[in-house]
Amino acid sequence: MFAADGNTWILLAISSVVGIVIGDTFYFRSLQILGPRRALIVSTTSPVFATIAGWVGLGESLAIVSLLGIFLTLAGITIVIAERSSAPETVAHLPASMTRGVVMGLLGSICNAGGATFSHLGTLGSDTLSASGCGPLEATVIRVCIAAAASIAAGALINTARRSFDWSTLRTYLPAVICGPWLGIWMSQIAYRQCQLAIAITLTCTTPLFVMPLLRILYGYRITVRGLIGAIVALAGVYLTVAG
Repeated sequence: MFAADGNTWILLAISSVVGIVIGDTFYFRSLQILGPRRALIVSTTSPVFATIAGWVGLGESLAIVSLLGIFLTLAGITIVIAERSSAPETVAHLPASMTRGVVMGLLGSICNAGGATFSHLGTLGSDTLSASGCGPLEATVIRVCIAAAASIAAGALINTARRSFDWSTLRTYLPAVICGPWLGIWMSQIAYRQCQLAIAITLTCTTPLFVMPLLRILYGYRITVRGLIGAIVALAGVYLTVAG
């Protein structure tokens, strides 16, 4: 399984620190300041930065149809998450200015695109950087382990980890850990390896579309006509993005 050479490890390490440690820190801080709805809207800028990174750093160019698909996908997602629910919105947990929250969110999106770029190079390999590449699962293990080690070294996880290993807490979030940081990152690594960068990140931004039916089934949230229209627009955009 472990076939990555030294340069591949370096690329994946940079991807892990930039994309997971720094990028997620900025995103969660934006989430604390803006609240979930507005923070998600800001986070949909990731494909824009990924398009720039793919063009400048990887020499990727997108067809007009794919660019139109990315635009429609982001527009549909924005329609879905910009809608104000009839239920009270979760308030922000960290008082700060709107500008600071948006800046944190944009920095998170930039880091997400940067981390994805290095992850693409790490899995696919690069003759220029003398990296042989590795499989998506191996890249996932390397990125997650390095992110955990970097966070612990920074002192950010020690106190949290002690409380988290209590069984009453562990059984609550363990399924989320398996689905998100492990299976989610693994699937995204496959996308980074097989797709152009902008397309891969656009597809990973469609999470709100899958949250809608879950909220309806589990919590009884009402899905409005506007939400359905946004979902249809986003799905049409996904089709064009992949078809292009």
